[in-house]
Amino acid sequence: MRQLAFLCASVAFLASGSIVLADAKNPTYDEDILPIVKQHCITCHSNDKQKGDLNLATYASMQKGGSAGVVVKAGDPMKSHIYTLSAHIEQPKMPPEGNKMPDAQLATLKLWVEQGARENAGSKTAVTPLPSVDIGLKSVVKGRPEGAPPMPALGKLKLEPIVTARRPGAILAMATSPWAPLVAIGGQKQVILYNTDTGALVGFIPFEHGQINSIKFSRNAKFILVAGGKGGSSGKAVLYKVETGEKVIEVGIENDAILAADISADQTQIAVGSPSKLVRIYSTTDGKVIREIKKHTDWVTAVEYSADGVLLATGDRNGGVFVWEAFTGREFFALRGHTAMITDVSWRDDSNMLATCSEDASIRLWEMENGTQTRTWAAHPGGAASVRFTHDGKLASTGRDKVTKFWDAAGTALKAFEPFPDLGLKVAVTHDNARVIAGDWSGVVKAWTANDAKLVSTLDANPLPVAQRLQVAEAALAASTAKVAPTQAAFDAATLKAKLATDAYNAVVANMNKINADLAAANKAVTDFTAAMNAAKPLMDAAKVEVDKATPLVTATANKAAAFEVVVAAETVAAKAIADAAAKAPANPDLAAASKKAADALAALNVELAAAKKAQTDTATALAAANVKFAAQSKAYTDAMAMVAANQKTVAALTPTVKPAADAVAPAKAALDAANAAVAPAKAALDAATAEVNAAKVTFEQLKAATAPKK
Repeated sequence: MRQLAFLCASVAFLASGSIVLADAKNPTYDEDILPIVKQHCITCHSNDKQKGDLNLATYASMQKGGSAGVVVKAGDPMKSHIYTLSAHIEQPKMPPEGNKMPDAQLATLKLWVEQGARENAGSKTAVTPLPSVDIGLKSVVKGRPEGAPPMPALGKLKLEPIVTARRPGAILAMATSPWAPLVAIGGQKQVILYNTDTGALVGFIPFEHGQINSIKFSRNAKFILVAGGKGGSSGKAVLYKVETGEKVIEVGIENDAILAADISADQTQIAVGSPSKLVRIYSTTDGKVIREIKKHTDWVTAVEYSADGVLLATGDRNGGVFVWEAFTGREFFALRGHTAMITDVSWRDDSNMLATCSEDASIRLWEMENGTQTRTWAAHPGGAASVRFTHDGKLASTGRDKVTKFWDAAGTALKAFEPFPDLGLKVAVTHDNARVIAGDWSGVVKAWTANDAKLVSTLDANPLPVAQRLQVAEAALAASTAKVAPTQAAFDAATLKAKLATDAYNAVVANMNKINADLAAANKAVTDFTAAMNAAKPLMDAAKVEVDKATPLVTATANKAAAFEVVVAAETVAAKAIADAAAKAPANPDLAAASKKAADALAALNVELAAAKKAQTDTATALAAANVKFAAQSKAYTDAMAMVAANQKTVAALTPTVKPAADAVAPAKAALDAANAAVAPAKAALDAATAEVNAAKVTFEQLKAATAPKK
């Protein structure tokens, strides 16, 4: 089958002779090209007979092209099949049988296209400049590139579907961005992009070349490669910018639909596989074929470059799997083991392990040091249709058993997701390894969480027109908005309950801490005041001894002083009487002597009386001091004893309350934990409701803008 057979016998050639141009520098269709067409092309491409739906009889019909697309691209001979097939640059060569057109006539065709493919001398030229494509990378970055991952810019992608069918088609192609929340689903003549975090439809990328059989993101997530075509007719691989949906380059001289394609990590090559049994490698710079690999014995059904860009893995309908050196095309390994069609291949991020799956039901893992098979397991009875490595080395797969599955690196089943209504065809894993997305033969696409197999969204592979989606979006916005108030109320209630539980817990803990602190203080006081009481007792006893010792001395000195006072009083009277007698008888020396003696004795007695009174005062002072000291020591002892008793009473009162206070902490903590635990899901529900509203609002505004009348 030939993909470009629509041109059947395009532009035949003059067997001999030459053409005289009306204007050698400015050829036109009417004067210069039509004579060639009439002589050599009309047989197959006329008003009466139009092979491949191509009519070259008039300028207008030529410009329409055929079922394989346009045949003249003004200004670009290398993208004009009328020239490339005639010059035998592309397949199928025209005429199907015969020699190539003479160089002079090829030069005429080429010059005419280069000059703008004018209809006649009065036509204006409208030369489309050749695209300048330079997306090759000087080096390959391993892992996630720096900066924000590319996402479609708002308003850049088409929001109106190119096709809305009666029902979705089989999911033959699907891929997720390696670094952004984005999934691309192959629809009918369009790629449908969804945000994998929100499930929101992002937009459409048109693919006018036929059925989409393959979608791959570039390793840096900036580009998306879409390949497919029309069976038995034509095949194309088109590279688009993720952010804008702008076409970057289009390659393909295939005469049948491309079944698998990938872009190399350095973005210099695009490899495609098709029913031709060939693997063709195209340059991203000019779209030309770099090399062809002819080892496969049947349709090439799987193509993928390793993440480092060093190797290229390909598989075919006969079960053959090969690994090639990406930049030489030399065979690296032939991997033998599968017994039926290879349906998918997937490289691990380190490029050291390749996963393959097949209609023989198995998934096999191959290491790249020796090309040895390290694991194999029967993954899907009836046939495994798709397998993908995650960034963390796990695998997701789907197949004819309608079940999508998740595996660890050893092939141990981790999860089995709810079955599809029909055969599983394609599987992908999101950039964060959090979600598994798969599609089936009936056009159903589902996304599940990888850790608990919970269904999070169903993605429409046949979206409605914008106007209808706007109505749905408006209803969704209203419904999602209505969810916010109750979820906000639930969150507020949970928050209040958590606050009350916190206050209650803090109060219980504070009470327990206070009881423990008071008990500790009372016990310490008992200990301290017992020590003080024990220290005051001997001091009090010693002071009592001093009081007891001083008391009799006070009595004795008082008695002695009293006695001396009596004697002094008597002696004073006697001494005065003698002195009075001596004064009356001054001539009596004996009286004078007696008077002096009495006066001296009285003076001596007064001295002793003063000493006795001083001793009385000193002993009284000492007794008073001893009594003060005794009183102080007695008070210290009594006070300490009273404090011991008081704190012992406090200890006795607090001790029974310690355990209940401590026991109250655990239930209060449990209540607090329960209240706090309720806050997180309430907050998550509120955040989800808010995010749903925001996403619905964005979708609604986008669709509203898309349907607004253009000014």
